[in-house]
Amino acid sequence: MAFMSTTTAKALPVLLLALIAFLHINNAEAFFTKPTTATPQVKSKSPLFEYLKFNGQKPSFDVLSKTKEYIKKQQMGVISEEFYASDYVLRGPVIGPINRADLAKSQKGLGIQTAFPDLVIDTFGYTIDPENPFRCFYFQRWRGTNSGDLDNFGTVFPATGNEMETPVSVFSVVFNPEGKIIYEQVGAVVDRLEGNTKGKAAVFGMLHTAGLELSAQPGDVVFSFIQRLGHLAGNLGRSWSKDEDIPKWWVSKSRGADPTEKW
Repeated sequence: MAFMSTTTAKALPVLLLALIAFLHINNAEAFFTKPTTATPQVKSKSPLFEYLKFNGQKPSFDVLSKTKEYIKKQQMGVISEEFYASDYVLRGPVIGPINRADLAKSQKGLGIQTAFPDLVIDTFGYTIDPENPFRCFYFQRWRGTNSGDLDNFGTVFPATGNEMETPVSVFSVVFNPEGKIIYEQVGAVVDRLEGNTKGKAAVFGMLHTAGLELSAQPGDVVFSFIQRLGHLAGNLGRSWSKDEDIPKWWVSKSRGADPTEKW
């Protein structure tokens, strides 16, 4: 039997160590490699948000780019109705569900653009919902000066001259498979301690700065009652659309500042 050379014998421990290292690395890679099978889709507890996933379809367009285009047009004041689906719904913490036609009428009755001619809206942090590729979230911080009178459906609030800084709030839009916005969520405050509007964001921050300090929080029974009185008056715009004018896919019975259902 031939014996290995002295040089080979000395190299053997090194070769063994290299083999062990090779096996260790390959085992580590196998351990950390993502499985090739797709993870099961998470089903939403809310039937509204499960509906908005459109049976697991994938967008045929770039949702992020389309959202940025929408915000750009919105802030330029040249928004086209072509962005919106016929069954569009908007919901905020205490506003909605409201369809596009009623929303346009309500916004027209609030002279907020005249009251805040220098309004600047900083939008950032666009991100796609990992559980719904049709939904894009983004953040906004609003700043401006109440240098003009606020005409609130005929009641005029003289300009206060006060500067406004709202807390950062999160917004989102959901596009349908045809690329139209079917759902828009607005004004959910991230940190109520930020800014100088007592935790009120977006339009409610502007109203607060202009002297219309509303105590409006989800689940606020008093504010919910005030909203319903406004509907009875009939000349103060709508906080939500009539039941028969709300798209059928919106199955939630919560209106305005009403508490949220537990599905």
